[in-house]
Amino acid sequence: MATGLLGRKVGMTQIFNADGDCLPVTVLEMGPCTVVRRKTADKDGYDAVVLGFGAVDEKHERRLSRAEVGVFKKAGTPVFRHLREVRPRDPKLLGELKSGDVVTVDKVFKLDQRVDVSGVTKGRGFSGVVKRWNMKGAARDASTSHEHHRHVGAIGQRKTPGKVWKGKHLPGQYGAEVVTTQNLTVVGVEPAANLLLVLGAVPGHADGLVYVDTASKGQPRAKKKQEVRERAKPKV
Repeated sequence: MATGLLGRKVGMTQIFNADGDCLPVTVLEMGPCTVVRRKTADKDGYDAVVLGFGAVDEKHERRLSRAEVGVFKKAGTPVFRHLREVRPRDPKLLGELKSGDVVTVDKVFKLDQRVDVSGVTKGRGFSGVVKRWNMKGAARDASTSHEHHRHVGAIGQRKTPGKVWKGKHLPGQYGAEVVTTQNLTVVGVEPAANLLLVLGAVPGHADGLVYVDTASKGQPRAKKKQEVRERAKPKV
C-alpha cells in the first residue's frame, strides 16, 4: 500500500479527547486517489506509484495536450488535475497495486500515526524585513525626524569585503512556497467522508492542495499506560 496521499485542506476546528482536553486539529480531505502508473525496478529502476487526485471534466480536459491525456487513457483512468509520485523506502509496502486501483484514507493512515504534511504557504506579496524576518526595527522614540522605523538598516561592509553577503535578510516576496510540517499526530480518520484529522496546523490556505506522507523520522513507540505509571512511581 502507498505511504502517502494527495488531498486538500478543509480548515481548522477543535475536538475533545477522552480526557476532556480541547485539541486544535486541521481537517484534511484525503483522496480517494487513483493509481495512474505503477513503476517497477525492472522497467524504471525503482519501485513507486503515481497517484492522481481531482478529476478534470471534459471542458477542462481540452486544455491538456494529447500526450498528457494519453497517459490517463493508457492507464484506463479519468483525467486528473494533480499527480504525485509516491516512492516508499520499502518497495514491499506497495503490495499488488496497479493502474486503476483506488487508494482511500483508511488504507493508508491510522490513529496515533505520525505524518508529514506538505503544502504551499499563503502568499503575502512583497514584504519588509519586520514582517518577513521578524526583525525588531528601530525604537519608536529614538527620533522623530525620520520615518525609518521599519527599515532594514545598514547592510554595507565598507572596504572589506566591500559587498553584501548572499543570504542577507532583506525585503522580498514572502510566502507562496512549499513547506513541510513534520511529525504531526493523526487524531481522527473518517473513511466515509475521506477525512483525516491531524493535531496542529498545516501550511496553506483553505481548499489548498496538500500531500500527507508517513513521517520520515519514525513512529512513536506503543506504550501501555500502566507501564508508564509504574515507571513514574518513585522507588522506595
